Amino acid sequence: MSSLVVSYKEKETTDAQPPQPEKNNALPTPLRSNRSGLEMESLPICKSDAAFHQQSNRAGLAWIIRDASGDPLQQGSMTQDLVNSPLVAEALALRAGLISAVTLELPKLKMLSDNATLIRAINNDAQIKEIYGIVSDIQKIASVFVEITFNHIPRSFNGEPDCLAKLSLYHSVSSVTNP
Repeated sequence: MSSLVVSYKEKETTDAQPPQPEKNNALPTPLRSNRSGLEMESLPICKSDAAFHQQSNRAGLAWIIRDASGDPLQQGSMTQDLVNSPLVAEALALRAGLISAVTLELPKLKMLSDNATLIRAINNDAQIKEIYGIVSDIQKIASVFVEITFNHIPRSFNGEPDCLAKLSLYHSVSSVTNP
């Protein structure tokens, strides 16, 4: 798995503030909104999903980013080798979608996944050893956004990224098993 490097742009404020002492080079915490679902609809959305093939330890990862009106901004898929579980695959897919959103320079984002365990871990409601490092990456990457939320959605509302992930995995597994 390749390492991840994300540059951080400091957020400018209009209020004059006295200089603050540096704190261990820690990234600032992004604003995590408590707004209702209706108010959140005005944010761009990134849905992610993964498909996992246990025999090959390979996963298909996919994400779709849409603007606030629902028009597609970007979508992507990829395969990842040496994936240990479906939960790790889901975390890698969400991280890939988040990285893509960073490249679009969106100030605000609503991340959606059909994996409730992953969303709980990202929102600091659960610590799961298996995905601890990936969740840490996700939280650090999230700090580049002015506002970001991570929400669970039912699997039935995540069909597009699910299809992309399965298609990516299918082509990679079939290309390995059928030369």
